Amino acid sequence: MSRRPYIGKIWEHAWTDDRTGEQTPGIKLGGASGIAAHLTKDEAYSLANDIVDAADKLPEATTSPYKRQETPCGQSPLHTSQTLTNASGEPEQTLPASIAD
Repeated sequence: MSRRPYIGKIWEHAWTDDRTGEQTPGIKLGGASGIAAHLTKDEAYSLANDIVDAADKLPEATTSPYKRQETPCGQSPLHTSQTLTNASGEPEQTLPASIAD
């Protein structure tokens, strides 16, 4: 099973044409395979509008295994308190958070 393509990083970047040296201000989109695209301001707005329009057509019940669930503290669910169990299924004893505990 392969992971689906994903744009994981977006940053401001001026693209330099190797032949002419001309720079084009824009936004660089990066994925696991490297640079996915470089967009000018107008192209970025147009693509953003197209993405929102396409997302509006998706069913509401879609869930993604990659969607990050936020907790009130802003951290992932792995940060929340969970009851840990040992191999027999019995709850593990809670360890002190500090020496003072």
